[in-house]
Amino acid sequence: MVFDRHNIVYVIFLELISLAPLFILMGNVIPPFPIKIHFIAFGLIFLCSLWILVVNSSKKWALYFAALYLLLQFTLDHWSIKGFVDFFFGPFVLIILIDLLVNRRLPLAFLEKYEQRFYHLLWVPVSISILQFFEVLPLTFWNATYVNSAFIDGVYIPRPNGFLYHGSELSIIICFIALFQYFKKERVSFWMFIVLIFICLATYFKAILACVVLLFLYYLLFVNKGMLSRFKLISKARIFWYGGVLTLIGAFFALRFFSIVHDYTGYYFPPQMLTGRGGIWNIYLEGIKEFSWWNYLFGNGMGSATEIFKEYASAETFYPLTISKKLHIVYDTHNAMLSIFVNGGIIGLFFIFYIFRIIYNQIKNWSPTAEWNKKVFFGIFIIPLFTIGITINIYEMAIIWPCIGFLFYRWFISTEENERPAK
Repeated sequence: MVFDRHNIVYVIFLELISLAPLFILMGNVIPPFPIKIHFIAFGLIFLCSLWILVVNSSKKWALYFAALYLLLQFTLDHWSIKGFVDFFFGPFVLIILIDLLVNRRLPLAFLEKYEQRFYHLLWVPVSISILQFFEVLPLTFWNATYVNSAFIDGVYIPRPNGFLYHGSELSIIICFIALFQYFKKERVSFWMFIVLIFICLATYFKAILACVVLLFLYYLLFVNKGMLSRFKLISKARIFWYGGVLTLIGAFFALRFFSIVHDYTGYYFPPQMLTGRGGIWNIYLEGIKEFSWWNYLFGNGMGSATEIFKEYASAETFYPLTISKKLHIVYDTHNAMLSIFVNGGIIGLFFIFYIFRIIYNQIKNWSPTAEWNKKVFFGIFIIPLFTIGITINIYEMAIIWPCIGFLFYRWFISTEENERPAK
């Protein structure tokens, strides 16, 4: 491949973004000098993204939208440059990754090299977490000193973390390693899912365990096209029908339960629900009640979530304040949709889902069929959103966006390989 002034920025972008799993690992392990390594790396990626969008006339709409939101921040009470960059970093990265693939701006074999590098690097923190579970490696190392614990049968058990700052990043990585199995051979995918389920058990994160189990079942029922696809007890249409009915019944009882909780307490969630997430959501809902129509449309400001928590946390909604009047810890939204809404409002939600809609329009006609593509797309976006996305603000995690982008690379490359005639 010949490098020139037209494609060199693409190559720099791919070199950096394909190393993202390594950057977040190094950013937590190596002390800041003066800032963390992954902040430097992701800052460079963001600058590359801006340059690519500037020179690509068909993608300037994303820059115009970001510029509009930057101006709107000055009308809001709380915002930060970091919060603004964090919000648009991921969408910019995903738009560029998909553009490079769909418009063939670089050879497919060249793109595959970066996709493979990224996938293999995802295994680095996962492998470390396995070694931590078997006590081959410690839970802390150098600057990586934070350890999250699981509360099981009245006992706090430290969780393997892969030397990442928090299990949320590890959960996202495991989730997408599982999704990559959708595009591998049946036998490999089956046993890899089994391995990943055991890895989830070893990390003590219930949400990612539920996510991977559901992804596995969904793979067996709707995605798999090999021998296992022949063993179906009931039709797919009936599975969807039963699933829809069960979802509606579950939603009815959930709404009824939360309504009763609100009648008795004035809040919608029990404070200890999902290991304290209920109390956190109650605090944010109290803040949202005070939103103006402008806030509902455009959010409270990029990076403003912690300000809401500080302002509305009370002894009634946050148990630690019954012991000390000083707030020693501040929690983010712990929910994917809530984090987007707080930062960007209803328009911000539309922006994220508009990008996903653009991607769907690009991939729906890929091989083998539009129906199969729709099912896979559902598995990629909906299952993670309603499992780990319930308790993790996944779209604020920088790692998820290259995961989505390179997963589509694997999807497209796998379809190309299946269409090649056998030699």
